[in-house]
Amino acid sequence: MSTGINIAPTFITPRVQTVASAATVTPISTDDLVVITAQAVALTLAAPTGTLVQGQALIIRIKDDGTAIGITWTSGAGGYRAIGITLPTTTVISKTTYVGLIYNSTDSLWDAIGVTTEA
Repeated sequence: MSTGINIAPTFITPRVQTVASAATVTPISTDDLVVITAQAVALTLAAPTGTLVQGQALIIRIKDDGTAIGITWTSGAGGYRAIGITLPTTTVISKTTYVGLIYNSTDSLWDAIGVTTEA
């Protein structure tokens, strides 16, 4: 039975922080996606800052400048931990890598729950 009401889908535009290359990248609480486009130096992903919310999602996308680059993930309070996966410690030359994260306010950590790299 049709109600005659036509409801258009609603799309939310992601809040994106874009960085070409930096020694340290610090996501902020209003980021949905951090895009690193041409990483040229060893990278440290610092703990995100701001007001974080239980279950908040964050995706980090990393691509190097054609050279394999080391990645360090901040651990400890507010940092990152792997849940059932292994966090990447280097980029794959000229390939895009995505890391999916969920904030766990109980443990004050970003739980990395998925990693995938371009074939």
